[in-house]
Amino acid sequence: MISPKDFVNELRNNELDFFVEVPCSIFKDLLNYMWDNNLRIINPVNEGVALSIASGYYTATKKIPVVMMQNSGFGNTINPLTSLNQIYNIPVLYLISWRGFGGKGKDAPEHDIMGESLEEILRTFKISYYILEEDNYKEQIEKAIKAIKLTSRPVALILKKGMIAPYRVENKKVNHKLSRLDAIGIIKEIAKDAVFISSTGYPSRDSFQSKDTNDFYMLGSMGHTLPFGIGVALNTRKKVIIFDGDGSSLMHLGSLITVAIQNIRNLIYIILDNNVHDSTGGQPTGTDKINFEKIMESFNFRNIAKIEDEDNLRDKINNFIKKDGPSFLHIMINQESKIGKRVSDDYSCEDIKNRFMKELEK
Repeated sequence: MISPKDFVNELRNNELDFFVEVPCSIFKDLLNYMWDNNLRIINPVNEGVALSIASGYYTATKKIPVVMMQNSGFGNTINPLTSLNQIYNIPVLYLISWRGFGGKGKDAPEHDIMGESLEEILRTFKISYYILEEDNYKEQIEKAIKAIKLTSRPVALILKKGMIAPYRVENKKVNHKLSRLDAIGIIKEIAKDAVFISSTGYPSRDSFQSKDTNDFYMLGSMGHTLPFGIGVALNTRKKVIIFDGDGSSLMHLGSLITVAIQNIRNLIYIILDNNVHDSTGGQPTGTDKINFEKIMESFNFRNIAKIEDEDNLRDKINNFIKKDGPSFLHIMINQESKIGKRVSDDYSCEDIKNRFMKELEK
């Protein structure tokens, strides 16, 4: 394994000192080392935004930035990659984690397609790449930088699981009364006639753990929970309750304009907020710097509440399921959930879809 310190030092030896990252569990230890040691690091809401920030940095400094993401998020960069970086010859160093390496069944199902196709996709978009090796990574970084300087084009380094050694960091945990698991359990107990949609990662796993109903458990497609729910809510009379994470909610916040325009009366949008990307090691989301309630008010949500304890949650969910929406609950949660097994351990993605569609038919 490569120690995070040695890896970062090698990047610095190659004059790489500006990092723009969207977290991945494979990067967990590397990112936590970076945050813990006050490197110049930015974590924007999605990968396309990350690439654009990095590109702006290059034009202002003439220095090569590093853009970090998992391979499933690489797709979010295709538009700026092809219509910004590659036509203006703006170079960046991609550092891409390889989820789903080894093919189907080697990782969670949402990584099957990108895991199998990563190299083919990189070749399609004419991106030179190096698959990092423990014994050879220093030379590979040097080769990548030489290629960037020669071509003024993006080049990628691919990082597999298990390459980076563990790094322990003591995260400053938010001290809220409710856990994600408890909050979801209370809502499912009260809103028995609703249909539920939960975002990728821990919200879906906690929803599954609290009570396995015929939900749409979103295994992947981070940031698309709300737009998916909009499509459902516009076409059913049932109450549609969306469980989103704070990081996921920020990824495509522009989806809220559709809620405002369509005036979706049966929608209850819930953000479970602990200020961090929980499943990737606790990197900050920045939600402690914004006011979700004012944001939702500006997008014409009728009913809005910030929740910090069980009594308030029970009162508001009882109230909101009886009212016309759109409605919004901002639930402050801690980081103490005991994460259960993956939904995909029991159901295929096709199973999840079919169960959910049957629930909508009732």
